[in-house]
Order: sequence, then structure tokens, then C-alpha cells
Amino acid sequence: MTSNLDFFAHARGATRRQRIGVTFYSGVLLVLVLLIGISGWSSYRDYSSSSALVRQNISALARSLEGYISSLLLQSYASMYVVADDLNATGVTSDQDTLEVLAKAMRYDPISAYLFVVRDDRALAVDNRGHPASEEFKALAGQFPLEVGERPIFGRVQRLPSSNNLYLPMLIGQRDAKGRIQRVGALIDADRIGELLRRLGLAAEMNAGMIDNDGMILYRMPEPSGYVGLPLPADSPLRKRLEIPRFAVVEGPSIDGSNTLFADAPSASFPIHAVVGQTTASFLIPWLKRTAFSAALLLISALAIGLAAWQLRLLIGEISQNGRFYRQLFTDINDGVLLIGVDGRVQAANQRAGQMFGVAAPEALIGMLPSELSPKFQPDGRLSLIASRANLGNLLSGAQRQVDCEWQFLRRDNQQPLDCEAHATLFRWQNNTLLMLVLHDITERKRYLAEQEYLASHDSLTGLPNRYWLVRDIEQRIANRPEQRFAVLLLDMNRFKEVNDTLGHQHGDAVLQEVGKRLGGWLRTQDADIARLGGDEMAIVTSHLLDEVAITGLCQGVGQVLGQPLLAGGIQIELAASIGVASYPEHGDNPGDLLRCADIAMYQAKNSRRDFVLYQRSDDNYTPERLAMHTGLGRAIREGGLHLHFQPKVRLSDRQVVGFEALLRWDHPERGMVPPSEFIPLAESTELIHPLTHWVLNEALRQLRQWSERGLGTCMAINISANNLRNPHFVSELQALLNEHQVAAELIELEVTEGTLLEDPEMALRSLQAIRDLGVTLSIDDFGTGYSSLAYLKRLPVQVLKIDRTFVSAMTSNFSDAMIVQSTVALGHNFGMQVVAEGVEDAATAEALERLGCDIAQGYYFSRPMSADQVTTWRLQRQLEALDIG
Repeated sequence: MTSNLDFFAHARGATRRQRIGVTFYSGVLLVLVLLIGISGWSSYRDYSSSSALVRQNISALARSLEGYISSLLLQSYASMYVVADDLNATGVTSDQDTLEVLAKAMRYDPISAYLFVVRDDRALAVDNRGHPASEEFKALAGQFPLEVGERPIFGRVQRLPSSNNLYLPMLIGQRDAKGRIQRVGALIDADRIGELLRRLGLAAEMNAGMIDNDGMILYRMPEPSGYVGLPLPADSPLRKRLEIPRFAVVEGPSIDGSNTLFADAPSASFPIHAVVGQTTASFLIPWLKRTAFSAALLLISALAIGLAAWQLRLLIGEISQNGRFYRQLFTDINDGVLLIGVDGRVQAANQRAGQMFGVAAPEALIGMLPSELSPKFQPDGRLSLIASRANLGNLLSGAQRQVDCEWQFLRRDNQQPLDCEAHATLFRWQNNTLLMLVLHDITERKRYLAEQEYLASHDSLTGLPNRYWLVRDIEQRIANRPEQRFAVLLLDMNRFKEVNDTLGHQHGDAVLQEVGKRLGGWLRTQDADIARLGGDEMAIVTSHLLDEVAITGLCQGVGQVLGQPLLAGGIQIELAASIGVASYPEHGDNPGDLLRCADIAMYQAKNSRRDFVLYQRSDDNYTPERLAMHTGLGRAIREGGLHLHFQPKVRLSDRQVVGFEALLRWDHPERGMVPPSEFIPLAESTELIHPLTHWVLNEALRQLRQWSERGLGTCMAINISANNLRNPHFVSELQALLNEHQVAAELIELEVTEGTLLEDPEMALRSLQAIRDLGVTLSIDDFGTGYSSLAYLKRLPVQVLKIDRTFVSAMTSNFSDAMIVQSTVALGHNFGMQVVAEGVEDAATAEALERLGCDIAQGYYFSRPMSADQVTTWRLQRQLEALDIG
């Protein structure tokens, strides 16, 4: 064939080949130089970014540690200052009076382990419960500094005989009423700092702690007992920073001799420095390994380029001159054209084909097989070599006159996919059989379709797959491998709304992007996929179903990734999520059922304040029966199917009835009496809670007015929900009902459970204050079950504290419950509140409550809940009994 075609047979002149060779090898040399330069620059950038990341991490940890230490010391310093003032103001000199002053200060100090006064080398101290603890301090009294002044100083960290913990002494000196030097101080549990460092996730190659301005180590992690109390080495870079009040990152030897980067954060309030260090070897050695790996890849690339250059140089020498046929056939067409011989190799290519394949000249394609210009596999899974040979064989054998298909090649310059519509036909020229392959580039069209597919299946903010992708993925898993079990996890960020409300949606979006990046990267290592469903809700699908232990580990791992601190708007935040888990095929055989079950479990986790919950069918209340109950409850509210019962509240000191609590009852026409525990949560989770609460308030006030007109006036306690506190119209509706029934606000007591107050403390505080401004009494119901802080309780405008029945019912037989009741009574009285105990079932419990000073009680011992008519009869009977006794 080549002897009959001039442009195939004649080689180019030697001069042109030399010129092409010089140009080609110059280009190869330039490429190698660029590769070396880029590799070196990348290694430098890698080192810089690794170092910067370490500096950023230790700086953030040091600032966090400094803030935490300063807050601890400030609390203890405030207690010391109060003790010093009280001692000077009252002229206290006796030991007993001094101990009382210390105990009083310790009552409001949650930080100090001990408060003490050292006078005449004698130490008087109380522990964190306010109990005297002087004996432990006799050996320490002479070790504390003698300076006099209000600015705190620190002593050597001590370990008390009765405790393995390390304690940091902080003191201020003064003169007492007799002119003697006395030192007021506190011992602070230094292990609190260690606990913080463990929560922050101190890596194995890191150390952290605090030093004073004299270079003494006050605390260090790890191995605090081995380093606390030692001075800094003379060559430590931190010694030069002891009197400098500015934050800095320095490098030098650590106390254990290893070269270390230190972040030094001096305290603005105390003569201490918070220090976090990380060994330079922790990031330098991995960088050296990555650099060596890059160098090896560069060498392999250079060898590959040299081999390719040699092969291409041989092909260049075989290119023939182009004639008129080549110019007319190849040049005047806008598609790529390849002429292929019966051996399957390219004999000629037009200029457009060279552009499509990214080669400097189309001659570079001569002699290559179509499979060599293609990836190993086509997008549909066919092996490129076998498929191209089959098409060539069908054309040569006459089985097909032409072949039309989509085919994917690879560009020669960047190995990027080149998608083409290929049209192959046979023709004969001068008794030679040739295959003409016309290629129409559809890469951009395919890329556009791929982008549209990506946009349709991925979230635009985080780049994670979206709900559409998730549903398709679950369907494909079930269709392709129905026997393969897997799990679906649905997670929702806890209190993420606060991030948006506090920092703005721009920073909230940035937080979601970072969370998606972190979770996506970590879950790839766990063989799981993640998708964003919307807002702060995401879903995770495992590749196979793990056992319950592994699912627990996966959920805990997700929590740890979310809990890693991140910066948003200049504020370091830690996130948490509630996770619901459903499994295929136990909980559903389609995406809708699996997501529904995971969603139910997620809300159970959120409501119970648990990290994650595995779906249980027994906990799934979202049934047709529940929907029917919702409809029936709405009808009962509208049509008078509800009624109130009333349980008396009795003053324990004289057994007089001081009021009643209104209790809701629903007598269902088919199911009979429905327990409140079934329909109240249903109402609270839907919009029915507002009309239901309005009905209860209206009915209770109507009954209260009716009793008042009969001369049986009393007070009424009514339960409300957290959803009522969120209702902006609730206070105005309550005021309108009070005016309508002409009932004094002082006769109404609204009870709110402690748990509902913790869902949104600031919102609850605002709503309760507005209610209190009406003159209505407020009560905290079920106290002791919600874990509210005393600081928050002190801010609430409430007058009544109601002890939960779970503590009251067993107080006569359970010492712990009795102590809880006693503490709650004392706490309520200290805050100026009345204390009510519910669930009093017998005389022994009533008498025990009376001895503890509880004000009011209610329960079956005094009376079961009664209807309004029964209450009237019961009250009249008690009045008659009282007259008889009189």
C-alpha cells in the first residue's frame, strides 16, 4: 500500500527531521525543568503549610487554655478577695469566726478545692463543701510566701496527703486587725486543666501546661507529676518571654530535650503563661517522606517522558509528505479524520484530529492503534482494545458497512477524556483498503450534561450529594444487591440556629461547608457516604450493615469529628448532632421508609438529649392510630369532649387546703379514658397544643370564678407547655381570659416543667418575665429532672419550686432521695420560694416532708383528683369537720 501512495511512502527530508528533532527534545527538556521547578515549589509550599497549620493549632489551643485558666483563677481570686474584705471589715481574729467566713465564701465558689487563711504559721481552711480542713495544711503553712499585697502570687504546686490530685496555691497577703501578716488563699485543682486538655484532644506529640513569671512549671501534660514544680531549662525559649505580656510562637528545646514549637499565651490578669507545644519532628519527618516520594515520582516521570520522546522520534522519522489528496481530504473538514490500515494502525490524520488529541502535529498519531489513543475501558465498561478490534473486524469482513457509535479517547497532552461521535466506513483507493474514521468532538456537550447531572444530584453549598442522589443510591443498592444489609444515619445539628442567629448566615454556611468537608473525608475512610438533605440535616449510608457495636462506634466517630473546634466569625465553636439510625431491610425496603424511620429515631435522640438512637418500632408513634388520635383530640377540643379534675394542695404546717391543681382528662367515646401521657405529648408535637392550652385556661378560670361566687374562693395551678412560651400571643391571650372571667392574676399559678425551660433558656426567661408582670405566680414543675444550673434558676422570676414525685415517693425508704428532697427544700427557701411536694401517698411521707420544712404537699394521701362537683362537696365536708372539731 505504501508504495502506491506518495504521501505514505515518501519520508520527510533529513533537514526537516533534524529540525523537528531539535524542537521536540528542547520541548522535552523544558518540560523536565518545569516539572523539577514545580516539584520543588510544591515541597516548599507543603513545608510552609504544615508549619503554619501547626502554629495555628497550637495558638488556638494556647489561647483556649489561657482563657480557661484565667476564668478558673478569677473565680478563686474573687473568693479570696471576699474573704479578705470580710476579715478586715469585721475584724475577725478567732479561728471559728475565720472558718465561718471561709465557709460562706466557699458556698458560692464552684472552682476552689480549698479556701484558707494562714496566720502565725497556722492554716485555717475549708474544703469545697465548707467543712474545716485545717489539719491538711499544717505542713504547708510555712511554705507559702510572706509578701503583703492584693495582687495574687502563686506557691509551689502541692499534693495533699488525702488526695492524689495536684493543687495550685494562690495567695494574697494582708495585715489583720492586730497588724499581723495573714495570707488568704485558695487551692485550685490543677487536674481541671488536664481534663480540659484531654477534651481538646492533645495529640501524642504535643505538650501543654502553665508556668509562672519565675519560670516555674505549675502544670504540664503529659506526665504532670514528673514535671510540675521544676524550673524551665536555662536554654528554654520560654524564659525570655516570662515578663513579656504579648502572645507569641517560639521555637526551642523542650524540658525533655526535643526541639519544639511553643505557643505562649500570657494571662492579662495573673502572672502566669499558658503554653502549648508540638515537636517539630511531628510535622518535619512526614514532610521529608512526602518530599522523597515526590522526588521518586519525578524521576519516574522523567524516564517515561524520555522513553516516549524516543518512540515519538522514531514515528516522526516515518512521516511522509502531504499531497493534494491529504489537503483536500483532511484540511477542508471540521471534524477529526483518521485513516486506518488493515492492521488497525493510523496511517494519516488531519490537522483537526491533531488539535482534538492535543498533539503538536497530526503526524504524531501515525502508527497508533485506536485502543492506544483510548482509556483501557470505555464508559459502558467495554475493554477498548477488544471493542475496537471487533468493529474493525466487522467492517473488513463485510458484516457491517459502517459503524456509528460514541467513543471515548484520551488527549495526548493532558490525558483528559475526549468524547466523540465516531463514524467509520471502508473505502478503496488504488487497490488498497482503508478505514476512514470521522470523529466529531462532543466533549463539551458531555461535560455540560455531566455538570447538569452533578448539579441535580449535589448540594450547591457544600458540594455533598443531595436528597435526590441519596434516594437513587439507596434504590440502586437495593436493586443491585437486595441481600446486602446496610444502615442509614440521619443527623441534625444541635442548636445550629444559634450559629446563624449569632454570627449570621454567611458564617453559618461556612460552618456547614467545613463540617461537610470534615465528615466527607472521615466517612470515606469508614466506607460510608454522606449527603446533605437541607439546612443542617445530613444523611449517612454505610456500604454494609455493621453490628450494633460498630454502629455505636460510627456514631461516636461522627460526634468526635463534629466536636473538633472550628473558627467561625472569629469565635471557636464546637458542634454536636443528634443521630437517628435505621437499617435495611429490618426497618424498610425503600428510601422513603428508611429515611422516615431514621428521622423518627433522630428526633427521639434530640428530645431525649442523646447522641444517637437506633430506631425501634415500639417507639414509633407515627401510626394510623396516632393520626386518628390527633383528629379525635382536635374534635374533643372543639366539641367539649374534655373536662378537668382538680387535686387539692395542702399546707403541711396546719393541713389547710391552699389551692388546687387543674388536671386534664379526655373521655374518648370509643377508647374510654385516655391517659394524659398519651395525648399531651401528641398535642405538644403538633399545632393542637395552643387551642388545648387555651381550653384548659378558659375552663379553669371559669370554674375558679364559679367557686368564688359561691364563697369557695381559692388558688388554681395550671400546667403549660414550652410551646406556649414560644407563642408570642400567649401573654395577651392569658390577660384577655383573666379580664373575661374577672379573676385576679394572683389566684393563678402556672406550672412549667424544668426540662422545657432548658430547651431555649433565654426565650423562656423573657416569656416567664412577661407572665410574671401580669401578677401570675410561676412554678417550676418536676424539679430535679432537668439538670438546670443554679445560676439559671436564680434568674427565673418564679415563686414556687415543685419537687418531682420520683424523689418524694421513695424518700422514706431511700436515703439518696431523702437527701435530694432535703437539699431541694433548702435550695427553694434560700431563693425565697415556696416548696411543693407532689406524689405524697402516705402519712409517713407527709410527716417527713413537714420535718424537712416543706411548705405544701399534694397526693393521694390527701385526696385523689376530683371533678368540680366533687371538689365542692369535699370542701364543704372539710369545713363542717373543722367546725365540729372547733
